[in-house]
Amino acid sequence: MVSRKIKILLIEDDLPTIDIYEEIFRKSGFIVETIKWGKGAFDALEEMRTGKKQKSDLVLLDLILPDVNGIEILRKAKETEELKSIPFFVLTNYTDPQLEKEIKALNAEKYIIKSNFVPSELIKIIKEWFKNLKKKAIR
Repeated sequence: MVSRKIKILLIEDDLPTIDIYEEIFRKSGFIVETIKWGKGAFDALEEMRTGKKQKSDLVLLDLILPDVNGIEILRKAKETEELKSIPFFVLTNYTDPQLEKEIKALNAEKYIIKSNFVPSELIKIIKEWFKNLKKKAIR
């Protein structure tokens, strides 16, 4: 059986961060699509909802974007029947317990403080998460 590559949607506006993440994700065997603006994220989610675009296997979401708060993107996805099963990892540098609680209440799978992890550690987190997901599916 041939396994397909995991498709990651990266919603991030910081160009140096984008460059690093895109390179390390691709080298790790992931397919990565990057969106820098909230409006673009809403458009991509709508295309996934309607089937015009393949659903991502994982969304990595920065909370602070130039035009919208990432929480609104997460809320919209998790309130939409066709999208709510897409896993979201929120990537931020804000260590706010109340914000983390709000993110978890919206069913984000992970709340990750970017500055606490180098990109290679993020890859390990993602791979481990998918490995555990696969184990649960087999049971």
